[in-house]
Amino acid sequence: MASNGESDSSTEVITALTKQLGVDAAVVERIFRAGVCHAETMSKRRRVGEHPSDSRPNESKEEGSQATPAMFSEGISLEQLRIELAEFAKERDWDQFHAPRNLALALVGEVGELCECFQWKGEVEEGLPGWSEKHRTALKQEVADVFLYLIRLSHKCHIDLPKAALEKLAVNAAKYPAGLVRGSSRKYTEYTVPAG
Repeated sequence: MASNGESDSSTEVITALTKQLGVDAAVVERIFRAGVCHAETMSKRRRVGEHPSDSRPNESKEEGSQATPAMFSEGISLEQLRIELAEFAKERDWDQFHAPRNLALALVGEVGELCECFQWKGEVEEGLPGWSEKHRTALKQEVADVFLYLIRLSHKCHIDLPKAALEKLAVNAAKYPAGLVRGSSRKYTEYTVPAG
């Protein structure tokens, strides 16, 4: 049960978001409450060590298919990468060039190079079946470039990237409650609250 102070601050947030987004207050409140619910669920999962994918039903995998999602390496943190990038730039005296604007523009350039990996290929299936090792390596390097520039930009803008990502995930979960938007790609402002 929320205390009176929590209720007051929730009301303030809902009021501010209503003005900022120009959306009906009832819609904003529904979105906000769903986001709070999502954040609480994720917090509980982290406390008990449950990975979000653990709650999915087992997916069947045909022999030879690449349907199993890739996992990220454990033991490598964003903080470790941030420190490595800072050292890399310092050793080369590149901090003088790493102003936020320059990093943002470099990031956009790398996103363009990433997109070139998919240019003229039509729809590409998950797991990249049929891609040569050369093309997979090129894609891996471009994804890494984008990721590294994003970390460096976050560092130079004093943004705690993991925290910001989790906060944004909670905002998106609030805007797009699974029970309301499943299977649809419409924008959150196009959804209506079901009659209760």
